[in-house]
Amino acid sequence: MDFIVRDPKEDLKKILEKYKVSPKTFGLISGMNEDEVLDYAYENSTLSNLPLEKELLIDTFIGLLSDGMELVTADERVKAIIEHLNTRFLISNETLALYSHIQEKELNDFINDSNTLSYEKRYRLAAVVLFLDTITTRYTPE
Repeated sequence: MDFIVRDPKEDLKKILEKYKVSPKTFGLISGMNEDEVLDYAYENSTLSNLPLEKELLIDTFIGLLSDGMELVTADERVKAIIEHLNTRFLISNETLALYSHIQEKELNDFINDSNTLSYEKRYRLAAVVLFLDTITTRYTPE
């Protein structure tokens, strides 16, 4: 996947205008307040007053919500989360298949070619994978 390097301010405007993410919502997600979001998008303000790690995190977040949302398919997102669950939490494809009420072979085939799985089964798999990702992220001690 190739990301186009652009001004994050322009990408933030795209997020706010095209995708209708409110400045308040973006602020809640990024840790910025609503005025900071608006100033950064539409004024001459920068993020240089923030620690470098937070500035980079916000810029990455902006890239993911703009180009990242457009360049990555839903199936690729599900596959990436499956890989994350496999590697970070050692949740096997067998377990994911059992929770999704599909055969493990179907899951493995999906990973190689997403068109092998019906939309109904993709939906079940995606719902399970997203739920497991949410609970493992939210409730796993660091």
